[in-house]
Amino acid sequence: MDRDSSLIAFLLGAAVGAAVGLLYAPKTGRETRTHLRKLTEDFVEDAEEVGSDLREKGRRFVNDSREKVSELVEKGKAKFKRQPQEDIEDVVETDGEEVIEE
Repeated sequence: MDRDSSLIAFLLGAAVGAAVGLLYAPKTGRETRTHLRKLTEDFVEDAEEVGSDLREKGRRFVNDSREKVSELVEKGKAKFKRQPQEDIEDVVETDGEEVIEE
């Protein structure tokens, strides 16, 4: 499990644990609802932060990957452009030698 998944699981577990603890706590209904609302708001803020971090990491990964793929494509194009020329030169040299030798 990667770090981000572990963090999400931890936050979710903490929220569920806190909610269960509050439901069994000796508080009035109003106090419990207020506390649950605060916990929910905190959880949503934390989740938004984690989501924002994941989006940023995703953007960086896509941009880095795009750059690497572009570099590899350019290298491949350059090699492909050279390769046929080298093959043609080999054929011309080989065929030319065979004609001269015969």
